[in-house]
Amino acid sequence: MSAPTTIPPLDSTLGAVEIGAVFSTFLFGIETLQVYLYFDKYPEDTVFLKSLVAATWIFELGHTIATWHAIYALSVTYYAQPQHLESPPHSLTVTILFSAFIYVVVQSFFANRVRVFSGKWLIPVICWTMTGLRVTATLSLMGIQWADPNVTLLQTNFRWLMTMALSLGMAVDTVTMLSLCYCLWMVRHSRFKQTKRMIDTYLVWTLEAGVATCFTTGMLLILFLSRNDLTWFPFFLVQAKLYSNSLLVSLNGRQRLRESGKMVDISIGSIVQTNPQPSRGLVIEMSKVVERDTSISNDLQHGRDARV
Repeated sequence: MSAPTTIPPLDSTLGAVEIGAVFSTFLFGIETLQVYLYFDKYPEDTVFLKSLVAATWIFELGHTIATWHAIYALSVTYYAQPQHLESPPHSLTVTILFSAFIYVVVQSFFANRVRVFSGKWLIPVICWTMTGLRVTATLSLMGIQWADPNVTLLQTNFRWLMTMALSLGMAVDTVTMLSLCYCLWMVRHSRFKQTKRMIDTYLVWTLEAGVATCFTTGMLLILFLSRNDLTWFPFFLVQAKLYSNSLLVSLNGRQRLRESGKMVDISIGSIVQTNPQPSRGLVIEMSKVVERDTSISNDLQHGRDARV
């Protein structure tokens, strides 16, 4: 009679993957709600922007399905077969593919926002180039894993490629966040309190999204380089969901900006209230200062940056 198979501790392997799957699925639920709210609140958006949101959700759906298929295979189909923890099913590799698609969509979107707010091409082009390199490295990692689904291969022979992909992603997030904050800060001197309040709100959102993605990527990189298990994988699964949620929060937040201070529609050269209410000292002024302030407000409210 053969001896029973000894199953090694699963806390830092299968357990880590399952924890990441639970949190990423929770974030996918939030994203699904955000997508519903987007299509409900902004039917006037362009077809391109709507397609961008729909594509992001489809990529996240594929990412979630592939994650749970891999977990089912590892915990049920290959139960008591610990060798499959080192060589997981291809569905876990497919999550890398969907992550790459999400990276290029979201990071390109925010890089284009920097171009619109700043009116300059240098920083966006740099960000687009680094995003392209990151996606190329990520797809290369997927190809390597597909040909030889061995997790230890990434942590030995191709550690440099994984490190490069993560470092490029963190660099793009940092540059985009700082550039957007700088552009917003430069126009924060508006004499209109409502405009200043909108800019402050958008600054907070930009910082929150940038810090969340940078922190997740940083933890992923640290754990990947310092450990030989899968404790880094939960951050990999959550990272994609944070990207897509930051995109949708940015788009859905326009409604809150419109409603702040009852100033819901700002056009170049004048300020109008589309909700007829008694005026309480609302200043209507035409000047170069107003044109500059209202231009950035119009970008924040109507998402013109996403349509360019």
